[in-house]
Amino acid sequence: MAAQFETSLSIVLEQLGKKGWTTILIDMEQKFRSIQISQDTSSFGDELLNTLWSLQDAKKHDENAPLLIMFAIRFSKLDFWTLRFTKLSAQHAGIYLNPLTASASDLSTAVILQAGSAYPAEDIIKRWVRENLQ
Repeated sequence: MAAQFETSLSIVLEQLGKKGWTTILIDMEQKFRSIQISQDTSSFGDELLNTLWSLQDAKKHDENAPLLIMFAIRFSKLDFWTLRFTKLSAQHAGIYLNPLTASASDLSTAVILQAGSAYPAEDIIKRWVRENLQ
C-alpha cells in the first residue's frame, strides 16, 4: 500500500511540476498511515492524492493556476484535521497534539476523538503549507 501511494504521489507531483513536495507529503502520509477515522472514510493518503489530482485537473484548464494557494486551501479542509489527538498524563487532563508537528509515535499512542472543526485551525494549516512547500 505504501509503495502504491508513493508511486501515485510521484506521478501526480510530476504532472504538477511540484516534485519538491514529495518528501514532506510522504512524511505526512506516513504519520497518518495507520489512523482511520471510520470504516466509511478514506485514508489520509487517499484524501491527499484526491486533492492533488484535483489540482492536476485545474492545471489542465489553467496553466497559471496558483497551485500552492489552491493546495493550501484544499489541504486545510481534509477530514483528518477534525481528529483530536489527546495525550493523557498525570499532570494534565489531556493535551491536544498538533498533528502537523507531533511525531508519528505520539499520534499513534494518543486517544483519538472526532470533532466538528479543524485542529489546528484552517489558517494555521494553510500557513504550514505555504511555509513548508515551495
